[in-house]
Amino acid sequence: MRICMLLDAAYPTDIRVAKEARALVDDGHTVFILSRAVDDRPQREEVDGSVVVRRQLANSEVNRGIGGVVRGLVDLVTDVRRVWVDEAGSLVELEGIDVIHVHDLPLANTGLAIGDEYDIPVVLDLHENWPEAVRQYRAGHSPQNFLNPRYVASRLTTPIVRLKRIERQAVRRADRVIAVVPEGRDHYIYDCGADASDVFVVSNVVDLDTFDGEADPVPGYEDQFAVSYVGTLGGGHRGLDTVIKAVPHVVDDVPSLRIVIVGDGSDYKRELERLTSDLGLENVVEFTGRVPFDDVPKYVAATDVCLVPHRDNGHTATTIPHKLFQYMAVRKPVIVTNVAPLGRVVDETESGLVVPAGDVVAMADAIQRLSDDPELCDRLGENGREAVETKYNWAVESEHLLDMYRDLERETAPSAQEVASSP
Repeated sequence: MRICMLLDAAYPTDIRVAKEARALVDDGHTVFILSRAVDDRPQREEVDGSVVVRRQLANSEVNRGIGGVVRGLVDLVTDVRRVWVDEAGSLVELEGIDVIHVHDLPLANTGLAIGDEYDIPVVLDLHENWPEAVRQYRAGHSPQNFLNPRYVASRLTTPIVRLKRIERQAVRRADRVIAVVPEGRDHYIYDCGADASDVFVVSNVVDLDTFDGEADPVPGYEDQFAVSYVGTLGGGHRGLDTVIKAVPHVVDDVPSLRIVIVGDGSDYKRELERLTSDLGLENVVEFTGRVPFDDVPKYVAATDVCLVPHRDNGHTATTIPHKLFQYMAVRKPVIVTNVAPLGRVVDETESGLVVPAGDVVAMADAIQRLSDDPELCDRLGENGREAVETKYNWAVESEHLLDMYRDLERETAPSAQEVASSP
């Protein structure tokens, strides 16, 4: 099949999109990725076997002047971005596209409009529960954001209730829906009304061919008991404040403790830095900032225990981050909260400790327990590695994606009667 993916971001950047595109190409499909333009990258190039087409697609780039304002208002009311429809439509006509594959909810209705216009199926790939993710991000925004008219307009025109309505309607209309975890699949079926036979699970597991599970550790942590978190600091639902608040409960008993937070953010990172300062923990809690992806396994390798301390809400309960499986690939024991997907995987694989979300004392106790028991750390880490080698890896998981496309191809293939009656 000839597949056109819609990605409202620059590419290559997204790990999930890259894994899916490579798997589809390796299975014999032709993949085009329509994404935003990047100044230093060509408008069209081949990346890992896929054809990447970059265009000026951001609202700020295309909706200028009076005409642009009108177009922007129409896009807002219909939730269909016409510039994407036009650009994707050109690819459909020129390249004979068979399927539109939409990444995430903001382009769902746009993809469905393309599908309707050209009578081709649409796959809706939902990386996360978008309405609940927006709710969490907005909760952590600074009041200063309300001084920005564009921000205020966005809040007024896309309330959570509208995003949820868009989600319900989109998953019912799409030919196929992809969720990240079984809990997400249940949400689209039972909360949104999607047909169960159309909803598949393709999880954010680690690609052992591209993630270096045997990386050499970054230096500097050899004499410390280092506990790390690696990822975006995009909002309070990450739960890292619980970890920092736990430090005073355990640091006297674990004087070599070092909390290493690898990643960047804005409002939430500043909140965490203020909390660290208020508690006088600057010598214990380290913020590295963003590091290149190739360095991620090196930081994981350098630490003794890894964290996914998410708070429990509609967003975190219906997705799972790549970082969990990356930690496991590097043989690190994990501490996660009892958010449904996290607790399920860690309990099943016996790869770490599960603590109640937001429980400072339980977090401190888990850090203390692992610092006191190196043999337990080794056993949990080896369990995690075994789990990703046998089950939670992309070589296994990609088959779910390919099975979905094979199913879609069978459904859309012309019948023998149609072929016989064609001129």
